[in-house]
Amino acid sequence: MAASVSAAELEGSATPREGPTVPTKTPITNAADVAVPGEGWSNDKTRGRESANPTVVAMVEQQFPGALAEGEFIDKLVILLEQNNVVVGDNSLLATSFCCDEVNRSLDSKLCEAFGGQNFSMGGLAGFPFGGVTSFGAFSHHIPKPGGSAVVVYAPHVGVDSTGVVGKVDRRGMPASGACCGSACAALNFCKEQLEKDQAEQFTPQVDFLDAQQAWVGQALLPHGKEVVDASNPMAQLPRALYTAQKEAMHKIITAAAPGNVPENTPLVLVGGIQINTPTGTPDFFLPLQCELRSPAGEVQADLLAELTDPNDTKWMSPERPNDTSETISG
Repeated sequence: MAASVSAAELEGSATPREGPTVPTKTPITNAADVAVPGEGWSNDKTRGRESANPTVVAMVEQQFPGALAEGEFIDKLVILLEQNNVVVGDNSLLATSFCCDEVNRSLDSKLCEAFGGQNFSMGGLAGFPFGGVTSFGAFSHHIPKPGGSAVVVYAPHVGVDSTGVVGKVDRRGMPASGACCGSACAALNFCKEQLEKDQAEQFTPQVDFLDAQQAWVGQALLPHGKEVVDASNPMAQLPRALYTAQKEAMHKIITAAAPGNVPENTPLVLVGGIQINTPTGTPDFFLPLQCELRSPAGEVQADLLAELTDPNDTKWMSPERPNDTSETISG
């Protein structure tokens, strides 16, 4: 099995550590200068733009360039899909594959509000789509028809705590920030142990129901373990490696399960990226890395990523859209 994560890592009570060295970039020194886009859909845990932590925002910009505040990401996605004749709202069905961690439920909730009010959950530890072919097949049969649409969003996640440390997050009620994603950190520790062994001594996969998902996360990360360990900031590279593994898994699932299950003439939208969790008072972020319009058989029809991430596109700021820039979602 993969190495187990410590209680301190999973519960967020690990002792704070010094932040990693990051590429030089002019930091944001005034919270008022932080551009926090309008949160088109929000819950009751809102904070004003003035409370955004400039240290956190600057670190997100340095380590995850192109990341969008969650609300901006959703608003831009909705408008982009509408422009491509994809139905959104009550006649769409959302499937998500995010980590079990409670810090990720904000994105789940806001996506649900944009895409019909409910979501089909495929994800497990670290965001891997553990529901697999069976869950995607069931999801496909729940898509409204005729005239509905299917939207699938998947992502691993990583935290940035109030001091700017990547790989940790400040959790409600905890005395200090702790590991985020704890499952990913445990998998990385497992990879380090395996890389230190001779090839003949390396891990043989085992199946244990009590921790099957964590064992899988460790195995999925292992081919990418060296690139993470050797990175200038391993905690920033870790979610990228997990994303690569999850993208491969999602592609296999859709290839196997979409044909014959997704209703005829139903657009299938696949969005992948990295969730970035932040402290209360600063919006969580999403780094889009994939946005594709696919046929009911799962074949790529259009790559929409460039349009989704276009920094010059301000259509999402239209007054016809909810756009109260005084509110953001707490991390």
